[in-house]
Amino acid sequence: MAVRETQVIDVLKTTFIPGIKKLILSAGMLREVKVLGDKVLISVTIPQISKENEDKLREILTNRIKSLGAKEVEISISFRKEQNIKYSIAVASGKGGVGKSTVSVNLAVSLAKLGKKVGVLDADIHGPNVPIMFGITDRPYVNSEKRIIPIEKYGVKVMSLGFLLENQSTPIIWRGPLVTKAIEQLYNDVEWGELDYLIIDLPPGTGDAALTVTQSLPLKYGLVVTTPQNVAIADAAKSLGMFKEMKIPVLGVIENMSYFICPHCGKKSEIFGHGGGEKISLENGVPFLGKVPLEMKVREGGDSGIPAAAMEEELETKKAFEAIAKKVVELSLK
Repeated sequence: MAVRETQVIDVLKTTFIPGIKKLILSAGMLREVKVLGDKVLISVTIPQISKENEDKLREILTNRIKSLGAKEVEISISFRKEQNIKYSIAVASGKGGVGKSTVSVNLAVSLAKLGKKVGVLDADIHGPNVPIMFGITDRPYVNSEKRIIPIEKYGVKVMSLGFLLENQSTPIIWRGPLVTKAIEQLYNDVEWGELDYLIIDLPPGTGDAALTVTQSLPLKYGLVVTTPQNVAIADAAKSLGMFKEMKIPVLGVIENMSYFICPHCGKKSEIFGHGGGEKISLENGVPFLGKVPLEMKVREGGDSGIPAAAMEEELETKKAFEAIAKKVVELSLK
């Protein structure tokens, strides 16, 4: 009986890569499977392994596929390109609605204005809104080497789960393995080039989606966004706990929507309370990076695709992000 392609794929799904103990189709990517009579052709891309382990993998695959009835097995193994990223920073919040994506976008633009090479990976499966905030309507393309070229705007390279959707309003209803694979591809298969900082906008909360990202990507630091009120502080503490559990150092806490600036009289109102960000920083022994006000033009800019940090006006929000970006650079270089 002839070997079927589905049988070969099942073998790849259940074969571990020697040396790293991860399944081929979990850690790598299947490029091609062909069955030509008694001959099977396979092409896969996997993380870098030693020559000894590569030979072991070839032997394991060859033996398993020949046991299905194949007479000849030809295996092409290529190694995944390692990213040249100095600092991958995951931006988390214990709950939705605190402006985590707004902080991610404006921090990225502010870092770029400091002369840093910056990228943003929008990994928020519940609401991949980063393309909207950047005003990006184009889609990335795939080059001849099958690498995804990110869209660049305001000096920032952008990649988002939103680019994979036909419609931005389409809900993403994926189970854990699909989320993991998509996030890993957005990191590994994108031609990020040389970056000083990759800002990763995590899904809100500390559930499976956020944990999937922190476990799947090589993160250097975490960063937590909160608002001043008690309920947000309690949830932000969960994000701090998640980073601690995953042994990811936390650069600090940013307090968003610290106060509202009236567009008419300029008066400041602490509509969400006071001092929450500083309190949680002190209680958890992590730096407090700064307060970001709530301004009408920031909301308008988020809807129109012009981040506050990219506006020409000298907004307080813009100044706040500039100061925070400088602290991020200072702390990450320690």
